Amino acid sequence: MEKKEIRNQVINLLINLDNEQKVNQEEILIKTLFGTSEWEKAKVIALTMAQKLELDTSKIIEKAWSEDKVVVIPRTKKDRKMDFVVYKKDTPIEVSSFGLKEPARHLIATSRSDIDLIIVPGVAFCEAGFRIGFGGGYYDRFLANYEGNTVSLVLNEQQVELFKADSFDIPVKLLVTTKKIIRTIK
Repeated sequence: MEKKEIRNQVINLLINLDNEQKVNQEEILIKTLFGTSEWEKAKVIALTMAQKLELDTSKIIEKAWSEDKVVVIPRTKKDRKMDFVVYKKDTPIEVSSFGLKEPARHLIATSRSDIDLIIVPGVAFCEAGFRIGFGGGYYDRFLANYEGNTVSLVLNEQQVELFKADSFDIPVKLLVTTKKIIRTIK
């Protein structure tokens, strides 16, 4: 199956996922994340402001703040790239041309090398760590030059069989599912 077909199939599953089931899975995934050494060691954590179909990241953000971790969130740029900006309760937020909540344009980006852990979003994931995103390639471009830890929290509906990865696809190092943790890169 092609990536586009897999993406559409999983999006349909997520649209039809019962909210209570989604919340229950999210609780398991988040609790598991908090028990990983990657989380424990990280001082600067990058993650998205979740969109409707994505895993709710608000509890992760709150926990990071309560542990005095720095939270950074993505901001897209015109050249199909992105950077990350420190996010606090009073950070000015704008809505991007994609309808995403992002830090204001005037804020200074965090250095890629300062980010310890990126919680990488996606639509679908295979056990090799490859992901299918929403199709913009923003994360693959950012991760190509990133040496820190990456983790994805994977709902049951997002787990798929191995698919043909493209040369530019960057695998996530750690997948957290409701049943296990998969370390894809030793």
